[in-house]
Amino acid sequence: MLYLDRNESQYGPSPKCFDALKNAGIEELSQYTRDYGRGVKSRVSERLAEWIGVNEKNILLSYGSEGLLKYAVHKFLPKGGTLMVPDKSWWYYGAIAEEVEGKTVEYLIPEGDTSFYYDIENMIDVYNTHKPEVIFIASPNNPTGNAMSHEDLKRVCSEFKNSIIIVDEAYWGFSGLDNSNAKELVNTFDNVLLFRTFSKYFGLAGIRMGYGICSDKFEAFANYVTRYLGYSPIIENVTLAALDDLEYYEDINRKFQEDIQLYKETLAPYSFIKVFDTAANFLMIRLHEEMFKPLQDYLLSHNISVKFFTDKVFNNHIRLSFGTQEQNKFVLDAIVEYANKVGK
Repeated sequence: MLYLDRNESQYGPSPKCFDALKNAGIEELSQYTRDYGRGVKSRVSERLAEWIGVNEKNILLSYGSEGLLKYAVHKFLPKGGTLMVPDKSWWYYGAIAEEVEGKTVEYLIPEGDTSFYYDIENMIDVYNTHKPEVIFIASPNNPTGNAMSHEDLKRVCSEFKNSIIIVDEAYWGFSGLDNSNAKELVNTFDNVLLFRTFSKYFGLAGIRMGYGICSDKFEAFANYVTRYLGYSPIIENVTLAALDDLEYYEDINRKFQEDIQLYKETLAPYSFIKVFDTAANFLMIRLHEEMFKPLQDYLLSHNISVKFFTDKVFNNHIRLSFGTQEQNKFVLDAIVEYANKVGK
């Protein structure tokens, strides 16, 4: 079975990551790290601070970005408080709010001609109506694949000054590795937290390393999430190895961009299939309603699993995670084969 339903990397991480695992010895397995004694959280936080251009104290580390999302909601959302989230997003957002007996309100991510998009005016209206304590902005957003422009992000941050704004950048990297926008954002707005992960772009979902970027205002939150006995030395070594091989990942991303164009060009002649633009490692595709369930069955018969949405907010949409170029061509051929059976 080819699983392309959870946005995992089929290429895998850099070979340098495997070298780091092979070289693990007794110290990595039996001892705590000693970095906290040097006044820093980790060698990883040091490296990320240098890469992004912020102070090490402004880097947060966690069990994937999932852990940071949970920490933030538990820290900043009071009982009965309001979390503002996209209407088309990860179900986990609402689940965390429920853990602290909070509630969620949704802002719209409408479907445009070529991509989904953030309706900024609607976001402002929802904010002014509900006065949420915490706001989630996913950019790029899962599952729609659209990202918010830096100018729009600055605008909403200017409008939402009385709330904690969490920008979930789990799919950061696929549109480039420029960190200047992140540095500007946290330096300009002291109520903004940026959360990222090594799970997606770096293909390291299995090691569960996430990181955040924040301003000095979040010193108490940084202390809240810090592990004083350090982090796993093995995980740190693998993470640093990934950062040592950016060229490997840039080559994979170039292949992704080629496959995006291949999907769009190949499926363009079929009026009952619409492929949306994406800034992530997956495609959102809308099907004619009569094609939705039969295509799912057809792909499963070819041992292909992709995400078919049954949520009411989606209208016959599927999310297709990118595999290798060979895998992507295999899946595309299967879709075309079925489309030709039902006619253009």
